Amino acid sequence: MTEYHVVPSGNQWRLQKKGGSVISNHRKKSPAVSAGQREAGSGDTLVIHKADGTVQDRRNY
Repeated sequence: MTEYHVVPSGNQWRLQKKGGSVISNHRKKSPAVSAGQREAGSGDTLVIHKADGTVQDRRNY
């Protein structure tokens, strides 16, 4: 069970595993969320953050 996070990073969005290892960087939030959905498997969680860093949504797979 892995937890993935879509987080703001400067003027980009980052998909990373909990703990900080970066999987990918994106210019927009939507592609970062799509990458997270592809990465997440059964039992994983995708946490989507707002631009201010607070949690917007949490999806369990």
